[in-house]
Amino acid sequence: MKLRILPIYSWMALIFASSCWMVSCTPNNGPGGLGGPLPKASFTVTPVTGAVNQFAVTSTSTNGFAYYWDQGIPGPPYAPVLSGAADTLYYNKKGIYTVKLTVVGPGGIDSAFQTVTVAQDDPGVNILQDSALTNGASDTAWHLLNTGGAQTGFSFTSTGLNITNTTNSNTNGGVYQAVQVKGGVSYIFSALVNGQGATNSWIEFYLGTTPPSQGNDYTDNKWASFNTWSGCGTGPFSGDVVTYGCAGNGQGNPYVSWPTSGTVYVVIKAGSSGGWLGNGGVNVTSITLNEPTP
Repeated sequence: MKLRILPIYSWMALIFASSCWMVSCTPNNGPGGLGGPLPKASFTVTPVTGAVNQFAVTSTSTNGFAYYWDQGIPGPPYAPVLSGAADTLYYNKKGIYTVKLTVVGPGGIDSAFQTVTVAQDDPGVNILQDSALTNGASDTAWHLLNTGGAQTGFSFTSTGLNITNTTNSNTNGGVYQAVQVKGGVSYIFSALVNGQGATNSWIEFYLGTTPPSQGNDYTDNKWASFNTWSGCGTGPFSGDVVTYGCAGNGQGNPYVSWPTSGTVYVVIKAGSSGGWLGNGGVNVTSITLNEPTP
């Protein structure tokens, strides 16, 4: 096994920067306070031509030998990333971000800030096959799921997936598709659904890591749903289930991620308990799981 030995200045940078952030110390303002001239931090920000929501940052600092970039994404207190004097930053969500560059030099540290405005979310690349659900009986992307008991009807039509049962039904069932996802990456989920109004019914969308099993119900990570007991889907409805639904782990939030890479099962499940899915049933006309562009 080979050990990588960092240059002495790299070790000094790591130790000094870490100790300063832990105790909020400030270097001397005069030159040579720590044995050398103080660095002066500055940098440029330029959108990357032809790339989605990517920005090239380049240090124009003086008297520095280590550079820590913080791209200003809200959330937990992420540690700034040690990298070179130039880097590329990517944002998957629209917003205004404050980019911070911290420069370490022989005499101390200095920081500079700039604001980056991201005009729109990265639409990403849809990783689902037949997201319009129109491939009919020849569809090989989606698989019927028998959840046990009387089954809800699922038909792939020219306008999408039509889900039906009859009045006073006690049915359940679903369709599913397996996809590969990358760990730690934020995906965007959406499903367009419409219906005339249901009673004692559910239309649910799952994004789980547990493989579906024929003859068994599916319950892993219900992300969004229309559920008449929770107060939605009783009257005519049309729109994105993430926005207009009323139950699920990600209700109102289209962003979903998994800690590790692997297989995720996108499951559409629907049924009734002494009710029905309404006149003409429920239609799913589009479903997408978008991976960031880079």
